[in-house]
Amino acid sequence: MTPSNSVTQPSTARFYRPELDVLRFVAFLMVYLYHTIPDDSRSPHWVLALSNATGFGVQVFFVLSAYLITELLTREKRTTGRLNAKAFYARRILRIWPLYFFALGAGFLYSRLHPTSAFSVHAFVAYLFFVGNWYTSRFGYLAFSLAPLWTVNIEEQFYLVGPMLVRYLTRRTLAVACSVGWAGSQIALICLCARHAMFGPNIWPNSLVQLQYFALGAGVSLFLNGSAPKIRGSLRGLMIASAFFLLFASDFVLNPDGAFGLISVAHTYPEMLLVGMAVTLILMGFLNWAVFNGWRGIRYLGKISYGLYVYHLPCLAVLWKLVSRFPKYNSRFAVFALGLPFTIGVAAISYRYFESPFLRMKERFEIVKSRAV
Repeated sequence: MTPSNSVTQPSTARFYRPELDVLRFVAFLMVYLYHTIPDDSRSPHWVLALSNATGFGVQVFFVLSAYLITELLTREKRTTGRLNAKAFYARRILRIWPLYFFALGAGFLYSRLHPTSAFSVHAFVAYLFFVGNWYTSRFGYLAFSLAPLWTVNIEEQFYLVGPMLVRYLTRRTLAVACSVGWAGSQIALICLCARHAMFGPNIWPNSLVQLQYFALGAGVSLFLNGSAPKIRGSLRGLMIASAFFLLFASDFVLNPDGAFGLISVAHTYPEMLLVGMAVTLILMGFLNWAVFNGWRGIRYLGKISYGLYVYHLPCLAVLWKLVSRFPKYNSRFAVFALGLPFTIGVAAISYRYFESPFLRMKERFEIVKSRAV
């Protein structure tokens, strides 16, 4: 019997799509803009709509992640005739857990030293077992710097279930499972909207609501069946531009009161439906677009996008404290201008000295080789 920590029949060819590293950075940049564009009640409606639209970078991450994981798992199954679930979980643990638990532990320690920081023991336990998004849905978000960690919990829930589905289902029945998951997500969203649940804490971090985007990403992988879309560059540009316009327009039209609008089936549900269409268009537009192959700098930023995502709010919080000491200057503009290079610097150091050793260990468990560290 083959030991569980070894990998049999490795594929010599690497599966790596450089354009998706560019998309990773685009998704992060959307989230960064969401957290830096003013979105209070005094802002014009179009500013609120723009801010809300950039917040859907999270859904771009979800669709992209589901596509890549499904693609790697189905390629492994097709190449070797089986799927080594233990090797998959080892790869995900080495990629996700070190940085996640470092951020979680540092945040919890900070909250013990500064009791005003909103991070209870119950919340820590929930996030420790990757159900923190459900805690957030019930009790509200963590402190500002740790708020994005709920998305990692949802990703981990997908990673727990996804390999089992690929392992035991055929491609056709897996497509059916994606359709059922997408439909179930629509029902959950409609029910929450009908109850006028609060969008921020109740709907946004809900695993059932976000399931639709994982179903869409996995569905794209199954639809393409190992190939890549061959689309002219001009049409790709139009697809991506239309998708971003759709994200903005859907919020601008369907959410007339901005971030403080009433949650309803008539407004919120169609907006989220259009978001699914938009992020799928973005993924399809980027897939196999050779124009991004030479963008080494942006591809590197996509490689460190996990760190960018985890560190950007702590970096912004540090900058806020620093610039607040100089009231003569425009604090918001200073934080916006300095936040991105500061975050890139921190994430680059983290990737080089903290994450990379774990990623090199991760390569021992790769069957379908992916991007090199």
